[in-house]
Amino acid sequence: MTAIKAFGAICLSAAALAAHATASAQSEPYKVFDTRPVITEGPYLSALSDTSVSVVWMTDAPSHAKVRLSDGDGVREIEPQVDGLVPVGQRHVVTITGLAPGKRYSYEAIATRVVKLKPYWPDKGLSTSSPAAAFTTFNPRQDKISFSLVTDTHEDTARIGRLMKMVDWSNTDALLHLGDAFHWLDSEEQLWAKWLRPTVAALGPGKPLLFARGNHELRGSFARQLAGYVPTPEGKYYYARAMGPVHLLVLDTAEDKPDDTNVYAQLNRTAPYREDELAWLRGQVGGDKHFASAPFRVVAMHQGDWGWLPDNGAAWTALANEAGIDLVIAGHDHAFSYQPPDKAHAYHRLILGQDQLARIDATGRMLTVKVTSDKGVALHTFTIPSRR
Repeated sequence: MTAIKAFGAICLSAAALAAHATASAQSEPYKVFDTRPVITEGPYLSALSDTSVSVVWMTDAPSHAKVRLSDGDGVREIEPQVDGLVPVGQRHVVTITGLAPGKRYSYEAIATRVVKLKPYWPDKGLSTSSPAAAFTTFNPRQDKISFSLVTDTHEDTARIGRLMKMVDWSNTDALLHLGDAFHWLDSEEQLWAKWLRPTVAALGPGKPLLFARGNHELRGSFARQLAGYVPTPEGKYYYARAMGPVHLLVLDTAEDKPDDTNVYAQLNRTAPYREDELAWLRGQVGGDKHFASAPFRVVAMHQGDWGWLPDNGAAWTALANEAGIDLVIAGHDHAFSYQPPDKAHAYHRLILGQDQLARIDATGRMLTVKVTSDKGVALHTFTIPSRR
């Protein structure tokens, strides 16, 4: 009996020692190495709204990320999590919500190196910060708005360079790309080299990029990853922006052929997707307060005929007419055209050519659209007086 008690005491002692060792090990710091990530792309602003924005950037090594945000009165840090885990990778997206309309913020993009993502005590590195940059959120009540639009750049970096040089950045609140930045999308490097890199170089860290997906963006092995590089706080390719006198509706016209077209090999399901989008649009025009009061209602999309739809877009045209849409601006055709309102379409229709820049300036009384070629030649200007 004494021997059994002694053996139990030894076992308890061993268990206590093991527990102590585990507790001590858990309190030990993880290793931090003298290595920092390098910011290789960005940061840039995606899909700015009146209350939110997504900040995107890339690093040369796996890292976790956060944004340090200042509004002049205080500083806060926003760090993403996905299902309870902090993302670790080379592409970083930090979506900031709860912003105040029409307010100026400064921010830094911060990435901290993760050397080895072990199950316990991952090896870490040091942090790198981008230079401080500033942006101003849209304001539903601001007196005026100006934004520039391009389309169908189709991987032509020389074209992008010419168009970006034409933008009056000091007087432009945003850049809106109307889609078909690619022929099709096969890789991350293609995405950067043929579109985002030259575009972000012109935008800088303080001007937001808005994007309307084109039909060519649905094609290629990397098409399903595109949303991670042009994210929206809503998590959709269609969204609305309350931009002072303009209520902007950015739509996704998806593909230009039916889902059962053989070239898609039964991998497209755009029909139910567009039904969801139409339901969302009905909610916008029927229940959004800024839409109801805005002097101007503008639709921006890739295909001017609403894309492929079973009814050829009849429901969309009817809704646009009923809702009092003032302007629909699109691309896709690679050539300029303009049609004023008529019996079939109660709104102005503008198709922007691929070597052209459009600029929209709006006040509470007047919306002006100016289209210029990439050679600086004024092609067309028209105005729309407020009907409200």
